[in-house]
Amino acid sequence: MRSNDASVTLLVRPMPVGPRNAIDRLRSHDRMESIARLRAAVLALDHVHVEGWDDSALTEHLEEISASLCALDAQVSRVADAVRARGFRIAEPLAA
Repeated sequence: MRSNDASVTLLVRPMPVGPRNAIDRLRSHDRMESIARLRAAVLALDHVHVEGWDDSALTEHLEEISASLCALDAQVSRVADAVRARGFRIAEPLAA
């Protein structure tokens, strides 16, 4: 530091004590990632358009589509049931 520099005042905020704050930040980060994953799943499904497939293509992939749809349904039900088990209601967003 040069001798003719003006003095610098630092504002120091107290750091939270213990690992609790770090755990809370991780939990918050995990929650935000979970919400982002749900939104990504919705966006991914927005790009699935089987109505444009011909019957032979649909028949060819029907087993895989059925398995995927059943797995999606099971996961959506699992998440919704967990929310309801906590006493919360799942409601459709109001139309804009």
